[in-house]
Amino acid sequence: MKININTDAVVKFTDKLERIHRSALPIAIRSTLNSAAFDVKKTTMPATSKATFTNRVPNFFKANSRVEMAKGFNIREMKAIVGFVDKGLKGTNNYAVKELEQQEHGGNIEKKSFIPTDKARGGKTRAVRPGNRLSSINKVVNSYARNNPKQAFIKAAIKVGPGGHVIGNFQKKIMWRIDSIDRSGTRMKIKKTPLYSYQKNRSVHVKATGFMKEASQESANKMQKYYIREAEKQIKRLRK
Repeated sequence: MKININTDAVVKFTDKLERIHRSALPIAIRSTLNSAAFDVKKTTMPATSKATFTNRVPNFFKANSRVEMAKGFNIREMKAIVGFVDKGLKGTNNYAVKELEQQEHGGNIEKKSFIPTDKARGGKTRAVRPGNRLSSINKVVNSYARNNPKQAFIKAAIKVGPGGHVIGNFQKKIMWRIDSIDRSGTRMKIKKTPLYSYQKNRSVHVKATGFMKEASQESANKMQKYYIREAEKQIKRLRK
């Protein structure tokens, strides 16, 4: 988004800034761009993301966004950038941030083999519980079998034991956490919790949300107000 400093509403401020000091106009423009970028980060983007996504982690979007501030005095090259970084997240595969580009513009998210269930999250609107995150799971057996899949699952569950995980195919393919195994009586009882649906290297198509475009436009609509405010600051400062 660009700011027009020669509209009828603001041209008088532009003329004053150009006459008062050579640094006054660049400083006012620079501050305007930075104000708009921070408005995206702090106000409009959190609002559009809340309306677009299920926010399972409070302040996720605000915490993982950054502003690269406008610098210098060359107004033709001056720009402020707001975007997302994943340095604030735990783990090495922070797909929640990396996949935001597809969420914005639409497209395919590749190799989405595991999709968490509500049980893994502890609720539909919650983030995956720490103990159920893929980075915390290191004991998994795939019990796939064309013949007698239930028996194959039982053997795999016994192998991993309580606390282990089995990918079973006797229903749709699910990664289960084995909670307990009861061998008393004539039948073996296995208590289990479904954590992830599983399909190797699955591709998930997502529609474009345009949440950042909408937020940027809302903040850009405020730039004229920001420019007048910053121009008045410079005029007041330099006329003392």
